[in-house]
Amino acid sequence: MNSNPTSDPGWFAAHIPGRTPLALRDHALPATLTRGTLMLEFTLLRGETEILPLLHLARRSTAAQFFSLGFTKDGHLCLSQREDAEFHAVSIDASAEIAEGGRMRLTWHWDTKACESLLTLEALDQGTLRQRHGHAPLPMRREDLDALALGAEPARIGPRVDWLALGDHRHPVGPGACFAPSTPIETPQGPRPAANLRAGDLVETVDAGPQPVLWSGRIALPALGSLRPLRLCAPSFGATRDLWLMPSHRILVGGPMIDDLFGTPEALVEARYLIDGCTVLQPDRPSVLNWHGILLERHHLLIADGCQIESLSIGCLARQTGLVASTALAGLARQGDLPLHYRKARHVLRPYEALSLSALLQQRRAPLSA
Repeated sequence: MNSNPTSDPGWFAAHIPGRTPLALRDHALPATLTRGTLMLEFTLLRGETEILPLLHLARRSTAAQFFSLGFTKDGHLCLSQREDAEFHAVSIDASAEIAEGGRMRLTWHWDTKACESLLTLEALDQGTLRQRHGHAPLPMRREDLDALALGAEPARIGPRVDWLALGDHRHPVGPGACFAPSTPIETPQGPRPAANLRAGDLVETVDAGPQPVLWSGRIALPALGSLRPLRLCAPSFGATRDLWLMPSHRILVGGPMIDDLFGTPEALVEARYLIDGCTVLQPDRPSVLNWHGILLERHHLLIADGCQIESLSIGCLARQTGLVASTALAGLARQGDLPLHYRKARHVLRPYEALSLSALLQQRRAPLSA
């Protein structure tokens, strides 16, 4: 995997409750950040109706200066800032997410010069994403961000927060990150590192032969929580080398067990369901890692050292103009070249199916063809 030690804008600090604060980048920052990104993950209990604080920061013993983020009793996720007479707030109706519960990822981007505030809530277990745009956010003080990274007064971090990360950049949300930049992707001329592929290059696919790349790009992410990388060990997956993959990215699995369980010889499953401590590992090494994505006109299966891994699947994202503008694919969408993916390359296991498969694999310690 590639880390991201750079002085360019990006992730600079993180906090994991109960652990030493993490400096993700050694780079001096101004006293006030007019632009940046806050990301955190937490878990909602199904159907809860109580007020749920996530973050709160008040610099003085007065209500005139504060930053607050949390859920209200009526099911809204609210972010609010106050600096004396100035006030900013943005909220999302999260009643549907509360009804289902599960793992959540929140991303807030602020840019005072562009008068832009963007709050995004991703339900990781349901695969849904909600956004709300706000106007005229207030800048964040470096001392406040330091307090959040330390998890110390005057910052208070709610008990449900698993981790948070801070950046001085605009981080894209939604699809874009798949596998390590060094992953060998099969092309008509032989394997090439994913990071070396460009739009217009041909890649081999399992189901449709050579296909042109529409978009090839890189995203830097903190290796925390659900974003911790997976190591798929050779020769169970890659024929000659270990492969590094995002936990939510899907790989093809097959064999008699898949056919018996789901009535199909092959299926796509999120890699996180295959963690077994032997052939699929998830190291805990907090850092910033680069990930690479490859988008094709349709959803296909790419070949990485013999392992069949999906290309980016974006569904009907092209029709969600507000959302697509905040993703890594915004440039392609502005050109009118973002495709619609109506069909998946193979049957995709639903979460309950994937959990059944995971439990059976753990029970049998059975090999799985991929």
